Amino acid sequence: MMFFSRLAWSPEMIIVGRLLVGFNCGLYTGLSPLYLSEIATTNIRGALGVLHQLFIVSGILLSQILGFPEIFGNSQHWDLLLGLTVVPCLIQLLVMPWNPESPRYLLITKQQTDAARKALQRLRATDDVEEDMKEMTREAQKNAEEPKISIWQLFTIKSLRMPLIISIVMQLSQQLSGINAIFYYSANLFQAAGLEESVAMHATSGVGAIMVAMTLVTLPLMDRVGRRTLHLIGLGGMFIFSILITVCLTLKDVVTWMNMASIVVSLMYVVFFAVGPGSIPWLIIAELFSQGPRPAALSISVLVNWVANFCVGYAFPHMQKGLENYSFVPFTILLALFWIFTFVFLPETKNKTFDEISTIWRKHREPDTNRNKEPYLVSYSTEHS
Repeated sequence: MMFFSRLAWSPEMIIVGRLLVGFNCGLYTGLSPLYLSEIATTNIRGALGVLHQLFIVSGILLSQILGFPEIFGNSQHWDLLLGLTVVPCLIQLLVMPWNPESPRYLLITKQQTDAARKALQRLRATDDVEEDMKEMTREAQKNAEEPKISIWQLFTIKSLRMPLIISIVMQLSQQLSGINAIFYYSANLFQAAGLEESVAMHATSGVGAIMVAMTLVTLPLMDRVGRRTLHLIGLGGMFIFSILITVCLTLKDVVTWMNMASIVVSLMYVVFFAVGPGSIPWLIIAELFSQGPRPAALSISVLVNWVANFCVGYAFPHMQKGLENYSFVPFTILLALFWIFTFVFLPETKNKTFDEISTIWRKHREPDTNRNKEPYLVSYSTEHS
């Protein structure tokens, strides 16, 4: 529809096409990390989850390059640029039938033990999948004791309330960190720093290239350093460089080299985003919930993520106009708050099975027989240690 809109002289076709693309983006941003987390072994689940973010940022970089005026970003070829959306769709349609269904879904949700075993054997490339089957069976037994979880029940069941709050805050820490201000308006920021319009437009691809490179660096670190640690490092680095962005913007008319310094600190801001907030929020949601409530939790998280994305994209130009050189100060404050929340409440999920992670939250509603059935409380700091 977007490609043929030019032939039909119909801007409405572009609008409808974009709506359809947006609808599917909403689905895939939830389904992809969900599927990857369910097919991965415990020791590589973090790295496999980062692949989701790696190909997102790779797509951003490719689209930035294809959008250069000398390629497709011009009045002659813009319809080809929009029409290229069909290529990844065709690739996906061709390869998806060869992908096995999620073994956890088959065993825990559909109770199809044989099908789950066959899917695991295909994924692991071995017939010896008994350890995986035992781990999923234990989760299935505990899942069978709980009723099917709806989106509304996530807010009402005590043991699910905290992981849901963490999931929402993690998504907000990604989108309200200010990274989209860099992505959407990096050309404007670079022009404000003194670059010519054509140079600033090409410099935006540097943001995408850094994201790809740093996401590759994060792959081996995710299952060694841990999700919580990397997220804290990422938020902390972004907090420091968001302050430096404000300093550079404030002094750019006073100190000449501050123009180039603002570009450098903006790129470092992107580096620390890729270390943690870029990929971990999607990965951590799939880990915090057992099979039953996981889809509903992901639905809420995807909604929060895209609404926050829209709000930043809509509000930042007005923030630039109203706050001028101090437009990143609100992001600095939010980054500090997100760092504190992560430090206090987020447990480490590295090398833990889904059942071990969900047990953390079950403890909050289990009775303590030594205290006349008063709620048994577990401090988050103890879980961290």
